[in-house]
Amino acid sequence: MSSESLQERRAHWDGRYRSGQTPWDTGITPPEVQAFWEEQPEPAARTYALDIGCGTGLNTLFLARQGLCAIGFDLSGQALRLALQRRQSISRQERIGSKGNSVFVQADVSRLPVDGLGAVYALDIGCLHSLPDELRPAYAEGVHRALKGGGHFHLYVFDRSDSDGPGARGMREGEVARLFDDKLEIMSEEIGVSSNAASRPSRWFLLRKAFRAS
Repeated sequence: MSSESLQERRAHWDGRYRSGQTPWDTGITPPEVQAFWEEQPEPAARTYALDIGCGTGLNTLFLARQGLCAIGFDLSGQALRLALQRRQSISRQERIGSKGNSVFVQADVSRLPVDGLGAVYALDIGCLHSLPDELRPAYAEGVHRALKGGGHFHLYVFDRSDSDGPGARGMREGEVARLFDDKLEIMSEEIGVSSNAASRPSRWFLLRKAFRAS
C-alpha cells in the first residue's frame, strides 16, 4: 500500500508545474541522451520509444525527431497540457523525423499501460527516484515488459544516503541493480558532474534487456 495516494501524487506534481517550481525542466535534452542517439542507426518505421515522467515533453519530441514513435507518460495533467502546447508551438518539420511522431499519455508510471509494446528505448530523467519505495519494483517490471529484447533503458537518478529521511528522493547504492536484477543488464554507470555545489550527487545508467528475454 502506497504511503501517498495516487491523487495526492497527482496533485503534488500538478501544483509544481502550475507554479513553475520545476528546476528539472532545463529546456535542454541531456548530452548523454543526445550522444546515445548520435551513435544509433536510423530506426525502422513504427519503432517505439518511451519517455517516462516526460513533464513538458522536451525529450519526447527529441526522440520523435530521431524518427521514433515516442510516447511520453506523466501523472500530471498540467505537465501534459504544457507538453501539448510545446508540440503545437513548433513546426511539423522541427517536431518529427521522416518516420517519427509523438503522443502524450497521462498514466501512473508504476503501471505503464504498454505491456509487450516492444520499445527499443526508454528514458527516465528523475522519475523513478521520485516514486515511493514500495512502487519501484512494479515500475521496474513495467519497463521490462515494455522493452523488446536488446532494448535500452536510460536512467538518471539522484544518489540517496542513509542520512536522508523517509520518503527522500534518490536511489541507494546498488538499488538500481537490485530492482532490475534478472530483468535488465547494466551496461554503464556514470557519476553525474555539476558545476553547482548545491546539486545532489547523481548517476546516469544505461541498461539493456537481453535478446533472449521474454
